Amino acid sequence: MATSVEYENSLVSVIIPVYNGGAYLHECLQSIKNQSYRNFECVINNNKSKDNTLEIAEEFAKQDNRFRVFNNDTFLGQTENWNLALSRASDESRYIKIVPADDWLFPECLTEMVSIMEKYPNTGICSSYRLDDTKVKCDGLDYYKGPVYPGKEILRRQLVKDVEVTGSINTVMYRKSVLKKLPDYPDVFNIGSYHIDTILAYEVLRISDLAFVFKVLSYTRRHNETYTRTISEKFKTRYYASDTFLYRHLDLFPDLRPYYKNHRLEYAFYLLKCRILLNKKCLDWHNKFLENPITFPEYFKSILSRLFLLNRLVRNRRRTM
Repeated sequence: MATSVEYENSLVSVIIPVYNGGAYLHECLQSIKNQSYRNFECVINNNKSKDNTLEIAEEFAKQDNRFRVFNNDTFLGQTENWNLALSRASDESRYIKIVPADDWLFPECLTEMVSIMEKYPNTGICSSYRLDDTKVKCDGLDYYKGPVYPGKEILRRQLVKDVEVTGSINTVMYRKSVLKKLPDYPDVFNIGSYHIDTILAYEVLRISDLAFVFKVLSYTRRHNETYTRTISEKFKTRYYASDTFLYRHLDLFPDLRPYYKNHRLEYAFYLLKCRILLNKKCLDWHNKFLENPITFPEYFKSILSRLFLLNRLVRNRRRTM
């Protein structure tokens, strides 16, 4: 693998959108400062934090002029803050790496990713194994098939849950020239959507190839304050995520329509249970984000499909008695 010196002219913009990240920000910024790749800038976008986030960020900026600190005039939602942070990247940067303030990078992360993306200019996104709390994830690719994969192939495999290799926003790095091809750049994160990092990864996979480093290069923290804990698990957002991802890419993969229809029945049955249990908060959340609302016929078919499965289960049990 190439060293950082070979590609030292390729500037990486490391973007840190942060709100009240004082508990973990120092560790995050230190991991960036410790990168073996030296040609980076670190853009810290402070979203009106009420803790010691600003003090920590400014201390790093005093010690190292590669760290730049911005303060929002008003508090923004997460998506708006991520877009604003990205817009503050240097015009000269070639790559974009977004790192949440409670995550961090292993020292060779930027070196490994820049090296492989410089070698393969058709790649628009680079990923790797990641340490997700205590588990290594983003596996499933064949090492012997090399480090580059057609983006549409990976996209399709992820849509049907054959692999999941793009991970979280901290897992990947983007080629800036490819991001610029997206119609709303620099507002690359979809306002009004959830799982905005995955939506972006899929949009990039539509138009470019994937580079993959078969090493653990990033760490994703799991704690009670994260969105995963507070929203995703509470409202089972995986149903919404699968629906959104499939719906947006049926034009590219029309053969997945039967797969999508089956998913819709599962989704409809889940929402039906929420209605029966009077879980209004859950229903409101899904109604807020769902792009293709569940129809009455789908609710009805979901009940029939469950009754059919239940009936078949009963008959099978009777046969074994």
